[in-house]
Amino acid sequence: MAGSIDICEEQVAQYQRDGALLIKGVLVDEELELLERGLEEAHTAPGARYTKVQSPEGKGETLLEMFPSLHCPSLQNLLQIGVIPEIAGRLMSSSSAQLILDQTFYKERGYINPTPWHQDTPFLRVRGDDMVRVWLTCDVSPRDLTVQVVRGSHRWNVVYNTKTAQSTRVVTTGEGKEFTFEGIGDDASPVAPDVARYRDSFEILSWDVEPGDALVFNGNILHGADGRQSHPIKRRAFTSMWGGPELRYHLPKGNATPTLAEINGFSVPHGARIGDYPDAFPVGWRQGNDTLRKSA
Repeated sequence: MAGSIDICEEQVAQYQRDGALLIKGVLVDEELELLERGLEEAHTAPGARYTKVQSPEGKGETLLEMFPSLHCPSLQNLLQIGVIPEIAGRLMSSSSAQLILDQTFYKERGYINPTPWHQDTPFLRVRGDDMVRVWLTCDVSPRDLTVQVVRGSHRWNVVYNTKTAQSTRVVTTGEGKEFTFEGIGDDASPVAPDVARYRDSFEILSWDVEPGDALVFNGNILHGADGRQSHPIKRRAFTSMWGGPELRYHLPKGNATPTLAEINGFSVPHGARIGDYPDAFPVGWRQGNDTLRKSA
């Protein structure tokens, strides 16, 4: 099946203004099968860049992994179909979309730990406005357990601390040999607002997301998710982050999440345009190229 994803000017304007939007019915059945199969592949045999967390009381296990597509054929195939980076590129109004990062978030049924309100930017090795996450789930995800955002906060022109004011904490119960969250961020940066405590002071956007939908949000936006004492099903999500060619590589003072530059040993200068380094930041879509959907 060939064809370009249908994104209208109104959706582009909404994304640019709000920093996030939900696009319904993005994935076809074969792609949903790839998504669920890939999430289970990553959960059954996580790679070298995974982190497991629970509450301090030992409840609510979440498995997070960086670049699961490197060892999960189904997720790799899903990214190569092209509809995902095309969404990112069109919403950025960019000439191309290059891969910054992909991740899985696998939350077991039962107790769900909340995700503290935070910003992705201080965890990353890139800086700039043209940075889009495409969040996909193979499970029905109610709005309280799905990513919520502070509307317009992607335009606040601030990079926050990775530490948060929110009192909710999790403990790491396992991690792969090639990645740790220890030492990420700059302690001199301001702490993100305590959105959970002062929720009425912010305009928060939230969505009920169904399998096949794409929740898309800017990499600089403040976001989080609520928890639950009990949830009857798993909440499995695959997310990829894409940048436009003018996005800049950022060499942090300390630790940060890897890009394919670090993983594959490419040297990228601090402040360089990622558009000049397609080997380190692979191009998933270019303007003028229609999406080609391959049969799973």
